[in-house]
Amino acid sequence: MQHRFTLLAGGVAALAMLAGGSSGAAQQPPGSAPTSSPADPKQHVVVSVNDVKITEADLEIILRSLPPQSRQYYSGEGRHLLPQYLVRMKVLSEEARKQQLGQQAEVRDAIAVATESILADAARRRIEQNIAAPDELVEQLYQGRKKQFEEVRLRRILIRTESSLLSQSSAASKPPMSSADARKKLEELRQQIAGGAEFAEVAKAHSDDLESAPAGGDIGFVNYQTVIPPVAQAADRLSPDQISEIIPTPYGLELYQVVEKRTKPLTEVRPQLEAIIRQGKLEEKLQEIQSQYKIIVDQDYFAPQGAAAPAPFGAPTGTPSAP
Repeated sequence: MQHRFTLLAGGVAALAMLAGGSSGAAQQPPGSAPTSSPADPKQHVVVSVNDVKITEADLEIILRSLPPQSRQYYSGEGRHLLPQYLVRMKVLSEEARKQQLGQQAEVRDAIAVATESILADAARRRIEQNIAAPDELVEQLYQGRKKQFEEVRLRRILIRTESSLLSQSSAASKPPMSSADARKKLEELRQQIAGGAEFAEVAKAHSDDLESAPAGGDIGFVNYQTVIPPVAQAADRLSPDQISEIIPTPYGLELYQVVEKRTKPLTEVRPQLEAIIRQGKLEEKLQEIQSQYKIIVDQDYFAPQGAAAPAPFGAPTGTPSAP
């Protein structure tokens, strides 16, 4: 369970403020029983460590300080883990105070960095509260990126070849073929379909794709950007019910049938577009604020050493492009 407790690190500062006595967390004489105010259920004491009483209201503040995923977990199925975390943190922090560990340079530095981070997050949230994504901008972005939301529903027939990625698959029902034999078989199947056979029935009988074959080769709707280029290009050229030429892929040789084409409606992608707009506006506002400060960076000191490593998750990577 230790890894779960580490997810609560974002609530340390909030708990320290509450449990340290400066925020109004209930203080009672040693040995007294936890009490709650009948007039305000939020003052119900949920955790008590010596003189410090943490109320339901205090706990809500702590939970709000967590990242969304952690907040959802500890507000639901992980709620029973909170007492152990709160008690352990309070006991150890009190031990640290007794030993005056807060006077150590590395501890002071860590507290200072945490404070800066908390303040920066608070400022960012305040800015985000005032950022809107107007309908006209959402519509404009949708029209500018409409191609990205085009999807195609496909059926496939796969014949595995000896050189394919799946040639040694233990789940395969038939041994792989040579490329020449696989091509010959697909040409025969394509002729059957051209002569009136149903693509779905042919796929059920002959496709080596064990996942889609039972569904008549149907792989559902896919975005053009999520399939390999030869398949995307063939699907883009074809109209519904048309059949592709034989396409070599890493999995063998394949035939595709276009079943349906569609563009995701604005209502379906609106949250994604609004997030892009808000992120772009946030970055603009941050740049505006940053321009008010005199900033000097030693670029030589921060020059990449060797191959540039990918930015860590959450690090700034630039402003989203406009439509």
